Amino acid sequence: MSESVVDQQAGQAGSASAAAPTAYARVNWAYQAIIGVAMGIVALFTALAWIPAILTGLIIGRSQVERSKGISVGGATQALRILAVTGGVLAMLFLGAVIGGLIAFFIVALVSFSERILSDTSATDHTMARIFTTIVALVVWFVALYVVGFNFKVNIGG
Repeated sequence: MSESVVDQQAGQAGSASAAAPTAYARVNWAYQAIIGVAMGIVALFTALAWIPAILTGLIIGRSQVERSKGISVGGATQALRILAVTGGVLAMLFLGAVIGGLIAFFIVALVSFSERILSDTSATDHTMARIFTTIVALVVWFVALYVVGFNFKVNIGG
């Protein structure tokens, strides 16, 4: 009988805390735009290494945020992150012909910094900011390639 009372009190306390609104930080869109512009400019010097650099930065930044908040993750998650970062670094070096891959570490640092800035935002805002920053980087990359007059031809089969 006393166990059910304790369970009811625990359930009420849990539902009260679940009903309490959580105050989230607002996304600073100016910071995200600046980070996106910087990523787009650096991407010009990395060949295609900027693509895995963004993903590697997301993984590293998320891990740093979880550590700073005291969130512990399981061994399988840590192992998966280590494999993902290792694969990302190897892909960066391959796609950037080593030099571009090394330059792409600046993009990793920028994305990781962006993740730390977004650590206190809601999940929806966090996702929207990630998409916004990546789109800004892509637009800057394409505009810079157009301004520079980058032209390439693909000739398949003769």
